[in-house]
Amino acid sequence: MTTTLRSAIDEYLGHRRTAKADNTMRTDASLLPRFADHVGNPDFDALTPEQVAGFFQGLLNIHVTRIKGQQIVAAVGPGTHNHYRKRLNVFFSYAHARGLAPRNDYLSLVEPLPELKRQRMQPSPSVLLQLLDQAECAMHRAYLAAAVNTACRASELVNLRVGDVDFARSELFVTVIKTHEEDEMPLTADLERELLAWFEEYAALLGRPLRDDDYLFPARSGNQIKTHYLDEKTGKRVYERTPIVYHPDRPVERTEKIVKGALAKLGLPTRYEGTHTVRRAVARAYFDQLAQDAGYDAALRTVSALLHHSSMSTTERYLGLSTERKRRDETMKGRPFLTAMVPQQSNVIPLRRVR
Repeated sequence: MTTTLRSAIDEYLGHRRTAKADNTMRTDASLLPRFADHVGNPDFDALTPEQVAGFFQGLLNIHVTRIKGQQIVAAVGPGTHNHYRKRLNVFFSYAHARGLAPRNDYLSLVEPLPELKRQRMQPSPSVLLQLLDQAECAMHRAYLAAAVNTACRASELVNLRVGDVDFARSELFVTVIKTHEEDEMPLTADLERELLAWFEEYAALLGRPLRDDDYLFPARSGNQIKTHYLDEKTGKRVYERTPIVYHPDRPVERTEKIVKGALAKLGLPTRYEGTHTVRRAVARAYFDQLAQDAGYDAALRTVSALLHHSSMSTTERYLGLSTERKRRDETMKGRPFLTAMVPQQSNVIPLRRVR
């Protein structure tokens, strides 16, 4: 019995919905139906590598997308192309393992594209601490404090509730979005001080005691220009804004703007930066500190646990490390090099005497 491509997609999405992070599910739920529409939703038996290659070739040109209501959009970049290829590969492997697809070479004509490796900014610990003083408001300061003291992802920080903070046990209850695991992370003294100040300010802003189910970093509204007029005495235009209102039942959005705003005030680049900038910088600073005392491997294991990575190799790539570089450094740093390769009594002829 043959299975249509769309039927296989529906089964796959239903299977993955409980196992994958929200961002991954959003990508799959958007990409796979687009792919099925493009190739005409054939039976899996009739799908060919050429059709798959045609779909990707179309993405590399100006094309119509169903995501934005049949709008014409620009070609995707190498990073998006490779990400889409990876997601389709996971789907095809699932379909083949389930007996829905007769083959598993559908991507044989689609090669990964080379990607530009951007050099990501890694602020020093002193700069990370300065970010807090550049925050626009108390809530933004608390968010930045949480980021620099936990190295959590933005998706993990925005889902924190007031009840997730346990001052008595010095713990922060974090749900790791990518794996749906729970972790009772240590609450540092620095973060405890910042959160105590934020809790006091937060309750005052709400005009009531905080509740355990209040979002730790709530959404805000208001601060919009209500009216403006020209001050005849000063000759300057005066803007009156609506009051800022906090919504504890909704998490803060656009967290990258919090980080970008603080970076900009320090005169630092902001393009492509966000909470991940802080996460990576904290992890690297922590690794460098631990490596001096405990060595490379122990430091890597500890930082991998901090970042909630499933393997140390992932952490190595994330920090820009490699085992090859480690081996190079251990065998060369502070040691003789070519002189160690040449016996001391050998007849070495200086280059200037060679004719």
